[in-house]
Amino acid sequence: MVQNKIDFEQCLNQLPVGFFRAHVGRNSKLTFVNENILKLLGYSKTEMMKVKASSFFVEKKSYNLLIKNVAADGYVHDMEVCFKKKNKKTIWCLLSAQYVQGVGRKEAYMDVTVRDFSQRKQIEKDLIESKEMFQTVFNNSATAITVTDKNEKIVAWNPFAERMLGMEREALFNKPIKDLYPPKEWRRLRSFRIRRKGMLSDIETQIIKPDGKIIDVNISVTVLKNLEGKVVGSIGIMRDITNQKIADKKVRESENKIRVILDNSAAAITLTDDQERIVSWNKYTEHMLGMKKNDLYLKDVSSLYPEDEWKKIRSEKIRKIGSKHHLETKVVKRDGHIIDIDLSINVLRDDKGKLIGSVGIMQDITEQKRFQEMLIQAKLSAEEANSAKTLFLANMSHEVRTPMNTILGMVDLTLDTELSDEQKENLSVVKDAADNLLGLLNDILDLSRVEAGKISLEKIEFHLHNVARSVCKGLSVISRAKKLEIVLNFADDVPEMILGDPVRLRQVLVNLINNAIKFTHKGNITLDISLASKKGEDVLISFAVKDQGIGIPLDRQDKIFEVFTQADDSTTRRFGGTGLGLAISKRLVEMMGGDIGVESKEGKGSTFKFTAAYKALSEERVSALGIASQEVEKEKSDAPEVKDLKILLAEDNIVNQKIAARMLEKQGWTVTCADNGKEVLDLIIANEFDVVLMDAHMPILDGLEATQIIRKNETNTGKHIPIIALTARAMQEDRKKCLDSGMDGYVSKPIDRKKLFDEIINTVRKEK
Repeated sequence: MVQNKIDFEQCLNQLPVGFFRAHVGRNSKLTFVNENILKLLGYSKTEMMKVKASSFFVEKKSYNLLIKNVAADGYVHDMEVCFKKKNKKTIWCLLSAQYVQGVGRKEAYMDVTVRDFSQRKQIEKDLIESKEMFQTVFNNSATAITVTDKNEKIVAWNPFAERMLGMEREALFNKPIKDLYPPKEWRRLRSFRIRRKGMLSDIETQIIKPDGKIIDVNISVTVLKNLEGKVVGSIGIMRDITNQKIADKKVRESENKIRVILDNSAAAITLTDDQERIVSWNKYTEHMLGMKKNDLYLKDVSSLYPEDEWKKIRSEKIRKIGSKHHLETKVVKRDGHIIDIDLSINVLRDDKGKLIGSVGIMQDITEQKRFQEMLIQAKLSAEEANSAKTLFLANMSHEVRTPMNTILGMVDLTLDTELSDEQKENLSVVKDAADNLLGLLNDILDLSRVEAGKISLEKIEFHLHNVARSVCKGLSVISRAKKLEIVLNFADDVPEMILGDPVRLRQVLVNLINNAIKFTHKGNITLDISLASKKGEDVLISFAVKDQGIGIPLDRQDKIFEVFTQADDSTTRRFGGTGLGLAISKRLVEMMGGDIGVESKEGKGSTFKFTAAYKALSEERVSALGIASQEVEKEKSDAPEVKDLKILLAEDNIVNQKIAARMLEKQGWTVTCADNGKEVLDLIIANEFDVVLMDAHMPILDGLEATQIIRKNETNTGKHIPIIALTARAMQEDRKKCLDSGMDGYVSKPIDRKKLFDEIINTVRKEK
C-alpha cells in the first residue's frame, strides 16, 4: 500500500497541469498539492499547505460558485478563474473540479486541476480591444475609407467618406468605385495593375463629387483575398489634398522666387546640415569660390576657411548664441587664393530646439579691405604730414618772431625818441609792414590750429553787449581814418550775459568788420545782433555785418570762405590781406555751433551773417556778476600803482635782451639780465626779484626746466616768485607747456608793450 501511495503522488506530480485536493466547504483546507500548482502560484509546498484554498481566488464569489457547482453537480469543467499568486500578481486559469466523498461520508473533498489560461485570455482581450480600436479608428478617421466587394462595388465606408465625397448612404451603397474617378484617372489607376500587386500606396489622383467639383486626393489601396488566393474585395483610403496641392504650388512658386533672388544675389549663401556639411548654395557661391557642384556638395564648411580663421569663428560660440553678423574673416578659393569676407551666420533649429543646420552669408570685401588699408595708410601719411606741418609752423613761428621782435622793438623805441617828421613817417611805414607780417603769421597759426583740432572753445560768462561795443570801439580808429562810421544795433530780446568764448567771438567780429572797412570807401558799417531762437537757457544769436562797399560777384560768393581765396585775384594787390580771415571765421563759427554766409551784390555792398550757440544766464546770475564786476573794478581802481619793480629778464638773444630791458626801464623798473636758465637760478639765490620774465628756449638750461627747479625749491622755502613766459613760441600747446611747468603768465613775441606791462602788473598784484 505504501508503494501505491508513492506512485500516486509521483503520477500527480508528473501531470502537465496544476493539481490540488481540498475540503469542500468553508474550511477548504488543502490536503495535497502537486509540483505544477506550486510553480504556477509561486509557493513552496510547506507554505501552500498552511493556507486555505479559498485564499488563492481573487474574487470570493468565484470560490463560492465553485463549491456550489461541485456540491450540486459533482463536477465543474473549464471554469475561468482569476488566481492570486504569492507575489500578489494575478493569473487567469481554467479550472476543472471533481467531487470526492470521504470515508464514512463525514468528509468531502474536491480534486481540482488548474491550467494556465492567461496567454489565451490576453489574446482574447487583445482581439476585443483591437476590434474596438479598429471600429473607433474606422468611424473617427479623418480620411475616407471605403470597402469594395469582388465586383468593385462599395459595400462599406466610414462617416468621413460621406462628408468628403458629399454623398448619402443610399448613393454610396453598391456604387461602382470607378464612378468616383474621372475616366482618364481611372484608366491611369488601372494601368498600375493593383489586383495583381495586391497593394498600392500614396497615389495622387482626382475624384468627382456629385456637384461636378473635382478634388485632388491621395489614395492607398489594399486588395483582400480569401484562403484560396481569390480576390474578394479591397480597402481604399482617400485623403483630400486639394488645399495641400494649392499650398504646395504656392510654396513652389515662393521657392522659385527665393531661388531667383538667391541666384541673383551678389552674396554667397550656403546652407549646412547638423554635421556642418554644405547641402545647398546659390550660384554666386560657385562664382565667388571658383567651385562647382561636385566641389561643394557635402563639403565640410570648415574646409573653406584657413585654420586660424576657423578657430576664430569657433571662439565666437555661434551655435550656442544662435547667430553672428558681420564677422570679418577669410576663405580659401578653389585655386588656393585667400579672400577677405564679411560673414553672417544664423543657426537653424527644429520646433523642439534641436540644431538642424545653419545659413551662412558671405560677402567678398577684399577690395573694400584693400581700400581701407589704403585709407589708413593715407591717414597715417596725412597725420605725419600734419605733424610735420605743425612742427614746421612752430619752428617758423619762433624763427620769424625772434627777428620780428627785434624789428618792432627797435621801431617802438626809436619812435619814442626825438625824430623828424620824415623819420617818424618812414618808421611808421616800417611798423605797419611789420604788423601786417605779424598778422599774417598769426592767421596762418590760427588756421593750422583750427584744422588740426587743437583749438578748444572756452565756456566762461561774459557780457555780450560789452564785447560787441569793445570791438566796434577798437576798430573805430581805423574806420574814422576812412571817414566811415560803425553802427551797433541790439535787438531788445538779446541777452546781455551769456556763457561761451568771448575771445573767439571777438576774433570773428574783428575779421568781418575789418573786411568791411577794407572794402568800403564811403557810408556806414552796421553790426546788427538779434536772437535767432531760444529754448530754455539755450540761445542761438545772429550777427550781421553790413557794409556799403564794392560787393562780391555772385559766382565768387561760395568760394570766399575757402583758404587763400578772395573775391577777385586783384583784391590782394588793391586792398592787401591773405584771404585767411574768412576761412578762419567759418571754422570758428562752426565750432560755436552756428553757420556763416554772405549776401552781396556787386557794387552795392555785402552782408555777412553768422550764428553762434550760447547759454543765456538768469537775471539772478547777471546781478551777481554785475556786483562782482563792480567790486573788481573798484579793487582795480583802488589798487596802488606798481612802481620800483625788480625784474629778472632771461633772454639768450642779446639784441632782444637789450630791447626788452630798455622797454622795462622806461617804466621806471630795475632790470637784471640772464643769458640762460642756470644764470637765472644763481641770480635768484643771491638776489630778491619781484618778477621773472623767462624765455622758454635758452642754452645750458631752458626756461621750462629752470621754472620747474625754482618751483621745487620753493616747496622748502615757502616763497613764491612770479614767473612770466616771454617766448617766440606762440602755439596753443606752447602756452600750455609754460603754464604746466609752473609759470604764472604768458606773453608771446614780438612783444606788445601794453600786453607785456599789463601781464606784469596783473601778475604782481595777484601775488601781493
